[in-house]
Amino acid sequence: MSEQTFAHGDGCCGCKCTDGDIGCGGCLFQYCCPCFSICNAANEADLNNGTLYCVMAACGFGCCALMMLGQDVEDKRGLKKHDGCWHCMHSFFDGCTCHSCRVVNECKVYAKDGAANAAPTGTEMTR
Repeated sequence: MSEQTFAHGDGCCGCKCTDGDIGCGGCLFQYCCPCFSICNAANEADLNNGTLYCVMAACGFGCCALMMLGQDVEDKRGLKKHDGCWHCMHSFFDGCTCHSCRVVNECKVYAKDGAANAAPTGTEMTR
């Protein structure tokens, strides 16, 4: 696995939503409608289980859905693996850590750039 971590780092505090692909509108969307935001993020990352995350968040298991999505997007992007406890703590204290914005942003980065450790595609040279 790569030592590269989330695009916004993996520190415990500080919202950097304005620096990422989601912007302030995405941060507000995540805050007001987390079930739809998590669903959209999972679908953008080609995880094909966005509905599951949406239902979990709507039924009061948003912390668990965010934790699972964070681990899934780490796997999908080939990022540094954080253990379940790390994801659990950051998901539980999301109001301070902005972990939801970090995870949703990473899904958008995946949709745009693909895996972090993907080999660059070369162009064919002709003579």
